[in-house]
Amino acid sequence: MRIVPLIISLIITVAFVYVLDTKFGSVPPLGALLSPSHGLWKNAEPAKADFSIEMVSDFLQHEVDIRLDERLVPHIFAQNDHDAYFAQGYLHARFRLWQMDFQTYAAAGRLCEITGEKAGDYSVLENRDRLFRRLGMVFAAEQSVTHMEKDPMVKSAIDAYTAGVNAFIGQLTPDKYPIEYKILDYAPEPWSPLKTALFLKYMSYDLARDMDDFAMTNLRDHLGSELFEKVWPVSQDSLDPIAPKGTKYLTSVQVPAPPAGVEHTYLHNSDSQNVGGGFAYRLEPRHPDVGSNNWVVSGVKTASGRPILCNDPHLGLNLPSLWYEMQIHTPQYNVYGVSFPGSPAVIIGFNDSIAWGVTNAMRDVMDFYQIQFKDAQRSEYWYNGEWKAAQLRVEQIGVKGSSMVYDTVAYTVFGPVIFDDRFPGKGEGKSIAVRWKAHDPSNEAKAFWLLNHARNYE
Repeated sequence: MRIVPLIISLIITVAFVYVLDTKFGSVPPLGALLSPSHGLWKNAEPAKADFSIEMVSDFLQHEVDIRLDERLVPHIFAQNDHDAYFAQGYLHARFRLWQMDFQTYAAAGRLCEITGEKAGDYSVLENRDRLFRRLGMVFAAEQSVTHMEKDPMVKSAIDAYTAGVNAFIGQLTPDKYPIEYKILDYAPEPWSPLKTALFLKYMSYDLARDMDDFAMTNLRDHLGSELFEKVWPVSQDSLDPIAPKGTKYLTSVQVPAPPAGVEHTYLHNSDSQNVGGGFAYRLEPRHPDVGSNNWVVSGVKTASGRPILCNDPHLGLNLPSLWYEMQIHTPQYNVYGVSFPGSPAVIIGFNDSIAWGVTNAMRDVMDFYQIQFKDAQRSEYWYNGEWKAAQLRVEQIGVKGSSMVYDTVAYTVFGPVIFDDRFPGKGEGKSIAVRWKAHDPSNEAKAFWLLNHARNYE
């Protein structure tokens, strides 16, 4: 009779091991997650945690001194830019690795690799990853990497920053992974210049995208150009100068009064779809007073006697913050301010000579073109009176817990075909290519390097 309890105990043990070692839906294997030696308990920090830093790397050219103040703001003292950016990459990774990593997954349309096809009721695959692939985010980042690496100074900065990030990642063992990796059950991958470019393109998406063209075009067709121009006249709306009280100057902004009784049609978010000609013109409401705020206080009015520059770039509130405060000091320059985890240099701040702020006007830098393909193969499209070859890019989208998804995107002289019958989106089944300024080769990293090193405003 003793064999029966033994078999029951064995079955219970095997079942228990299976449950603890198996992922159920979005819940990671509980055995690994709750393990005292490898799981989330290892991420608990003592009240008086020691955050001192010691970097040892063959990549460093000289000794670097990093000091953390009482708020854990790092102050980097290096002998050259190379070592300074290595240290910055290392620090970003130490304190913000998952944030950096996750943002680049999002930018590249790779969230499905982490979350699976859906996150709750939200389809990550259809609403996020495929959209970002078709918007050409990776293509845009590749263009920028190629362009930035032609500049020896920028290439050196990004390579040093990348090496610093990877130096920290290389020290990690699974028990030391940031807690987010354990909860989502995946591991950090090596950093690369492409990831830095992806982050910068993600900022372009956040600050310089506007797909209201579809709604506005359909609304204009419904109302007619004359009435439409009365509601949305072509005029500047934010270029009036800031001047002392009492200054007389001509204002060019004339806000038209809304037509009586029809506000719901084109001034507010409408629930009406497919009205007047079968087109949707749903518009997101925008508050007229929302925007960036930037101002300077004269030294005559401050306690220190020095001027104060205030900059609010109206970016979204995140936890952790999008910003990471730090100082970088070398014999060539001394800069203090906030940086982007994922990119070298200080983005907003001051040095020994100047202070600067950065903001964005949310201008429309996207245009859309309807494309006529020769056939369903999408290998040729009509352009300037002849059939022109399209470049077909096969996007391989990994989906956690499922098979690979393939999506072929046609690239035209304007840009990628973002919407078609396979991904209708706002295109209502038509083949629509997007021309986005962010697709152009760019060197954002150099702009901030030059600001950090600037001796005067000229």
